[in-house]
Amino acid sequence: MSRLARRLQRVASPGEPGGFIPNLINNPHLGGYPDATNTGVPAGTTLTNSGSLTVTTNGALIQNLNISGQIIINADNVTIRNCRITSSDYYPIDHNNGNTGLLVEDSEIIATTYNVTAGMSFTDYTARRVSVTGSADGFKADSNVLIEDCYVTALGIGPDTHNDGVQTTGGSNVTLRHNTFKLGGQTVSSVVQVGNEWGTNSNWVIQNNLIDGGGWSINASNNPADNPNFQVINNRFTRRAGYGPGSVGGATWSGNIWDDDGTTVPG
Repeated sequence: MSRLARRLQRVASPGEPGGFIPNLINNPHLGGYPDATNTGVPAGTTLTNSGSLTVTTNGALIQNLNISGQIIINADNVTIRNCRITSSDYYPIDHNNGNTGLLVEDSEIIATTYNVTAGMSFTDYTARRVSVTGSADGFKADSNVLIEDCYVTALGIGPDTHNDGVQTTGGSNVTLRHNTFKLGGQTVSSVVQVGNEWGTNSNWVIQNNLIDGGGWSINASNNPADNPNFQVINNRFTRRAGYGPGSVGGATWSGNIWDDDGTTVPG
């Protein structure tokens, strides 16, 4: 498959042209959703082995590397592309130093221990077509974050982990769009855990994702004041959540369906 064809497959609408396909969680790509076939390093990419890196140049491009260790970001507007990062570090991509504009795309984050806190963390980044496995959380997303066309599965479960596909402790302007969170069958807390320890969670958009697992799949405060302008729209949920699809005070729920039969998920 050409790079262009692969890209088109990745951004395809999840509408199934031949009619509704039940249980897409088994093969997400059949409905245009991300999975191992259409995220991560593109097939045929030649990677150069590397150890840990520290990036200090604004606008730097890090690409086509097979990294054992971590990337420490001490610059703005850094792009990481076509990289495989295999790590036991707390932060495989350490973007926790006040920098902005990080873009990570067509890359894989493979944690080798549940002591890895999350594939990517905290603020001011975009993740696109990134696959994350093995870490305690898939992503930590506090403010000014876009996660789209990504695949999170097989988190690292430990005796004291509180595993989530995406976790925040409070922040604004976070969009989760067209991702697959395949976490059913694991003992995870939530697919999306929205805490408010450090503030309200304003302007959150959870849109067009394939969502599987958790206690509550989406778990947030029941107080609407903690979740201003919070939208959960056009997602596809499996029934493998312990309590149900979501508990979010004041959120707008619209267009969400069950993965097995296409009926409406109650808001």
